[in-house]
Amino acid sequence: MTMKPADYRRSIARPVRAFVLASAFASTGPGIAEAADAATALPSAKTDAPASTGLGAGDWLLRARIMGLLPHGETSDVGLIGGRIETPDQIMPDGEMAYFLTDHVSLEVQGGIALSKPKIVDTVVGTLEIGSIWSAAVSTLAQYHFRPEARLNPYVGAGASVSWPVRIDPAAGIADFDIERLVSPMVQVGFDYQLSDDWFANAMAKYVFVPGQTYTGGGASFKSDLDMVVVGVGIGYRL
Repeated sequence: MTMKPADYRRSIARPVRAFVLASAFASTGPGIAEAADAATALPSAKTDAPASTGLGAGDWLLRARIMGLLPHGETSDVGLIGGRIETPDQIMPDGEMAYFLTDHVSLEVQGGIALSKPKIVDTVVGTLEIGSIWSAAVSTLAQYHFRPEARLNPYVGAGASVSWPVRIDPAAGIADFDIERLVSPMVQVGFDYQLSDDWFANAMAKYVFVPGQTYTGGGASFKSDLDMVVVGVGIGYRL
């Protein structure tokens, strides 16, 4: 049978088109697969960035705490009436600022005003209230942080505190008196625990080596010598 020209052209065109399509797919197919793999490897734009863990150089940390002041090893000399000076325990708010010079080393500054109401106990006339003493204090410590990159970051510190009276209200029957300015070395242990990106829980303890204190007034002088244990718990915020 004789093939018509139109049938001949169709019989040639089909294999040619099939060959062209197959070649095109072979050349572009790997590129499509690679593009799909690359798209799969890209991080999702909706993925949250990981939280910053720990503290480091350049950070400012503001702490607020409830603090207990616990006199330790108090001795005194009150002269003829006998007895001893007793400084009561105190609970008070506390605030401080720390700046990280490096990942491991920070400087801490603390300041405030404290109220103390010492008394003389076991005298020949019983217990005598001395009065109310308002004292201002500023302290500075250098701290070393052991694990700045971790959520739980213990530290130790050493420094000194300067305190001086700003107001003295003698108790009834007690003559006006004065006390000295004191410079007290101290050591510290504590830790910060990261609660979220910028919030931290904190606990610390200090041992303050307080020099002897002299109460002078009304022609008499009483001497007291004690150290102070300071404990506190609170929170911190990275500015």
